[in-house]
Amino acid sequence: MRYIILTTLFLACIFGLQAQQKKISYTTKTFKASTVKSLNANTIGGSINVEGTSGDASVEIVLAPNGKLKYSRIEELKDIFEKEYDLNLTVKDGTLLVKVKRKSGFSANHPLSVSYVIHVPTKISSQVRTSGGSISISNLIGNQTFATSGGSLTVNNLDGNIDGKTSGGSITAKSSKGNIQISTSGGSITMEQLNGTIVAKTSGGSITAKRVVGKLNAATSGGSINLDGIEGDVQAATSGGSVNATIAKITNPLNLSTSGGSINLKIPKGGYNLDLSGTKVNVDNLDNFSGSTKRDRVTGNVGGGGHAITAKTSAGTVNLSWL
Repeated sequence: MRYIILTTLFLACIFGLQAQQKKISYTTKTFKASTVKSLNANTIGGSINVEGTSGDASVEIVLAPNGKLKYSRIEELKDIFEKEYDLNLTVKDGTLLVKVKRKSGFSANHPLSVSYVIHVPTKISSQVRTSGGSISISNLIGNQTFATSGGSLTVNNLDGNIDGKTSGGSITAKSSKGNIQISTSGGSITMEQLNGTIVAKTSGGSITAKRVVGKLNAATSGGSINLDGIEGDVQAATSGGSVNATIAKITNPLNLSTSGGSINLKIPKGGYNLDLSGTKVNVDNLDNFSGSTKRDRVTGNVGGGGHAITAKTSAGTVNLSWL
């Protein structure tokens, strides 16, 4: 019996490894950098990786099997792609077009995952979309719009207007600046070293932000919010978790709220207008204070007054301390 189990596990590992290795580079095409001013990429069931480069633009098309083709011979993938899919890979009026669609007459069940690895000039705007994979975009200057229905988003070293959406994955945004809007319906959001106006929203996960400078609006319906080393204007709200915030510099009113957890806030010592409420409110060293202090609410001016600090929870404590 033990032999049968071990043999079964061994075969499962072998087949799993073969499935992972069944991926081929269908084609790679190069374009002169001077001819490419923007990017429009769209695929079905695969991932898209876009990276800015100082050289010429290039696109690699990568094929992998789906469903019943999982254990088919790798040589079949190219034949299936050419028979059942249309590929548009060209530059038209300065736009690099990379698009794949199923030919008419074939079912909606896609036998292949078609992914792209794209290198483009650094100063470029892009529109990128996939229905079933992840998107990674890095080292670009310009307006970037990207969306996926079934994967994660990764953003690194972007400068400009950034709009990223996913319906089924997490988002990671690092070392970028500009007007940044990122949203997901089914995952967490992680941000680090961002500068600008940032809007981050998720319906099903937590939000973590480190070293963000500017204006931050963070909202989640199903997780906690953790902020560290934030400088600027902060609005953060959650319906299903705690809020932990360390604000290094406050330049505008601060507003934190949750319906399902506690709020732990650390801010620089100074003058503020406080409005704190919860099942219990704790404030460290409330010196030079003018106002009202109760078990469940603190309102008034500290240090002579200043920016408004609002922290409210319906089902937890509020803890305020000084850096």
